[in-house]
Amino acid sequence: MWLGLLLVAGAAEAHVKWFAKADPAEVPRPIGEVLSEPFFVDMLMLSLVAIYFFFIVDRLAVRRGFLADLDARMRRFDGSSIWVMRVCAAIFFLALAAWHWIYGTSFYLTPELLTHAAWVPWLHLVMALCALWRRTAPVTGAGILVLYAAAIGDYGLYHLIDYMIFLGIGYFFLVSAIEQGAWRKSGFIVLFAATGLTLTWAAIEKFAYPQWTYPLLAAKPGMLMGMTPMNYMILAGFVEFNITFVLLGAASMVGRVVAFGLQSVFVLAIFEFGMIDAIGHLMIIAILFVLFFRGPTEARNMLVLRDKGLWTEAYFMTGLYTLALVVMFMAYYGLHHVFYGT
Repeated sequence: MWLGLLLVAGAAEAHVKWFAKADPAEVPRPIGEVLSEPFFVDMLMLSLVAIYFFFIVDRLAVRRGFLADLDARMRRFDGSSIWVMRVCAAIFFLALAAWHWIYGTSFYLTPELLTHAAWVPWLHLVMALCALWRRTAPVTGAGILVLYAAAIGDYGLYHLIDYMIFLGIGYFFLVSAIEQGAWRKSGFIVLFAATGLTLTWAAIEKFAYPQWTYPLLAAKPGMLMGMTPMNYMILAGFVEFNITFVLLGAASMVGRVVAFGLQSVFVLAIFEFGMIDAIGHLMIIAILFVLFFRGPTEARNMLVLRDKGLWTEAYFMTGLYTLALVVMFMAYYGLHHVFYGT
């Protein structure tokens, strides 16, 4: 079941803004139309049931100590996780600089954020070099925030909300030079939270603008697996949202398995969509790799109700899932109205 869901998610994970014309100022589908779509209602009901039973299994695994020893041993990769992030960041920003020198175009942080500013590729090169050493890694973090701010100036804040993950990466590198303590731990918390917000925001985008992906689906009809384009995008949106919620809420080894599966799908998507997809998704692949090896942060314990019954805890997580879905819908449509008046 989960393999099938991951394959659907992966087929839609090629960021549509990198391959098709997509204007964030365009009026989204009316929220009432989205919520009243019969297939949306069906998928919502199925998702609520799936989330409920998933967290029964997850919390039961925690209480029974299933693979607890393996989980504890894998947590020793904490230091290696920082090293993985630094190396991947160095490769990422070196690739951005090389892209400019080879193709004559450059972009701030993602392929559709094009810029003609001459200083950007040079900053990419400096950031790539600084990412390799612990003491200079904060320079990379500061550089990410500078590029993010510059992109806001050119493309607007609403467009950049789509890439909150870079705010998390920037903060992570700013505090990564600290060898221990609360600040270092906060780096992983912010990194994982920003990743979750980015993925759930992208999931809502699939509901609001399914038509953006239609040209891509028309060019690759095999991705539809017999579904209509509309139903495919609804399914893809729920799969992405559900998997992200599981990544953020799971407390057992199951969360690591989901992280590994989603990371594998991102990697496999590169063969379908090419170098642009590889560069654009490199950092999220690195974060999922870290989630697999390092596991969740201690902040995850706030969601574990050890003094309650399994059914109550699963009910709590299902309610939290519903709240998260409602909040993300309100944020996506509400902020669009604030910025564009539609």
